[in-house]
Amino acid sequence: MRSRPQRESPLDLLLHTALDAVIVMSADGTIAEWNERSAEMFGWSRREAVGRKLADLIIPERYREAHTSGLRRFLDTGEEGYLGRRIELPALQRSGGEFPVELRISPVPLDGDTAFVGCLRDISARQTLQQELLESERQFHLLIDAITDYAIYMLDPEGRVTTWNSGAERIKGYRAAEIIGQHFSRFYSEDDQRAGVPGRMLRLAADEGKVQAEGVRVRKDGSRFAASIVIEAIRDGSDGLIGFAKITRDITAQREAQEMLERAREQLLQAGKMEAIGQLTGGVAHDFNNLLTIIIGNLTIAGREVDALAAGPATRLRRAIGSAERGAERATTLTQRLLAFSRRQVLDPKPLDLNKLIAAEADFLQRTLGEPIEVEAVGGGGLWRVEIDPNEFESALLNLAINARDAMSGGGKLTIEASNTFLDQNYCRANPEVLPGQYVMVAVTDNGGGMTKDVLDRAFEPFFSTKTVDAGTGLGLSQVYGFIKQSGGHIKIYSEPGEGTTVKIYLPRYTGEMQPDYQQDVETAEVEGHVGETILIVEDDPDVRAYLVEALRDLNYRTLNAPDGPAALRIIEQKNARIDLLLSDVVLPGMNGRELMAEACKSRPDLKVLFMTGYSRNAIVHQGRLDPGIEMIQKPMSQRELAGRIRDMLDAAPRGKTAQRRRALRK
Repeated sequence: MRSRPQRESPLDLLLHTALDAVIVMSADGTIAEWNERSAEMFGWSRREAVGRKLADLIIPERYREAHTSGLRRFLDTGEEGYLGRRIELPALQRSGGEFPVELRISPVPLDGDTAFVGCLRDISARQTLQQELLESERQFHLLIDAITDYAIYMLDPEGRVTTWNSGAERIKGYRAAEIIGQHFSRFYSEDDQRAGVPGRMLRLAADEGKVQAEGVRVRKDGSRFAASIVIEAIRDGSDGLIGFAKITRDITAQREAQEMLERAREQLLQAGKMEAIGQLTGGVAHDFNNLLTIIIGNLTIAGREVDALAAGPATRLRRAIGSAERGAERATTLTQRLLAFSRRQVLDPKPLDLNKLIAAEADFLQRTLGEPIEVEAVGGGGLWRVEIDPNEFESALLNLAINARDAMSGGGKLTIEASNTFLDQNYCRANPEVLPGQYVMVAVTDNGGGMTKDVLDRAFEPFFSTKTVDAGTGLGLSQVYGFIKQSGGHIKIYSEPGEGTTVKIYLPRYTGEMQPDYQQDVETAEVEGHVGETILIVEDDPDVRAYLVEALRDLNYRTLNAPDGPAALRIIEQKNARIDLLLSDVVLPGMNGRELMAEACKSRPDLKVLFMTGYSRNAIVHQGRLDPGIEMIQKPMSQRELAGRIRDMLDAAPRGKTAQRRRALRK
């Protein structure tokens, strides 16, 4: 480092305090001045550098000839070439390593001759930062382009597309070359474009900084999809708007899943409501059966007493009793319909070929509905068999046909069609009360006036009807619904106003063995009891119990009675009490019928038991109240029915001797 004079010139001060390397060369490239920053940057002291050629000291060999010829050309011709320009090139350090510099060499007059001043700046940090920025930008573009579930792109301030990622191409269908430079409004429907929605979205984003929305967008092929979009304004350092970032997500699948979930929730709510109504209805029907048992039984007894009266009074009383019996029969029919809806009716399922049944039913319906209604039956090829109660199924078809007739007041066509089908997971997710599997589908279709959604939602509710008060009970569809559900099936109504109605019934495929049809004649004659035969009646309803006592005594049976299980057990445990049959209600307060039978058989293993119930066998067994194979009689029952069942039970072999009797019969 040279010693400095006490007072330096302004040029010397500028030279030695500069933050850049400043080098002064003579016309032939010899270094005349070398400031402190030059020494720091290149590793040569001023004393070592001054007097040496600049090219030899700091310029890589591959650039030295160009440097020397540039200086010479300027001196010879005045052509500046690279002189006076800012250029970037590598420079040499004393260690021999290269590093990037920004260089500017300018000619200056010095002492009547031409000299050159070079200003050099180390740009290693800047180039490293630039490389990092370029790499970051490259990584960012790779990231954006790798996102295929989102359309991510940029818009200029007017709304023209300036960038485009692969997700945008997948979702919207345009390649980058097709869409860049085009206005983003083409992604909107024609209605939205006419309403000015695209421009309004940009204005909101510009004013508020960001806007979010959902709507329908249009792909290149014209198809539409549900979209969730975000538009965010991009501004420069001076808060000037330079464009928009836009993100679009296809939410069609999410919308469909949400709609499916809502439908499933509605189906569950409807199923729960129907189940609650069914339980209430079943309970009412059960209690009503008890009342009808009392009414019908006492009317039967009254009829027998009337026979002993004189002809005049007897005739009037018979008419009154007959009228009361017909009313009770209608009430019994109504009760059976309520039990059908609550899935507690007695069914007799058999394996069936529905093609044959539907063909026969179509002929019957054609005669029943009359000429204005054309009835057509369409069977299915290779139709699977189902296990179902044929009489109840015919009744269900008749109910549907009558509803269809009422919907086609001016006449029309009724089609009954059967086919095999498979209900998959998607259908069952939308209808959670049905299980996936193979079904036989029976569709009953009319071309009547159809139903509104409000009517459709309530169609299966008991007593709901759109007809006049005197035109029906409102139990037709609810009876069909309960029967199909009790049979393990599924039922669905499809209807729109003015488009007719289709009721689809799905019955599980039957895979068991077919059994031959047979008819069994039933003896209906009233049978009296043998002398001394005793029946223990267990019934909590005092009126029903009183009727049973009276009816059985009238048939020459001895009777014992109890209001509940514990009272009955006290009678059963009396060793000297003769009991030939236990006649008990299933539903009792405290100890139920099943528990009573179990306790009774401990002390009397051969005791015969006949249960009374207002529910079906399937419902009672399903609820766990009784085991399959237990003898039952359904309320309400006439005195004749009761006498026949009791006689059959008493004439049968004792429970403990059944196997012995079978062996004797085989011998």
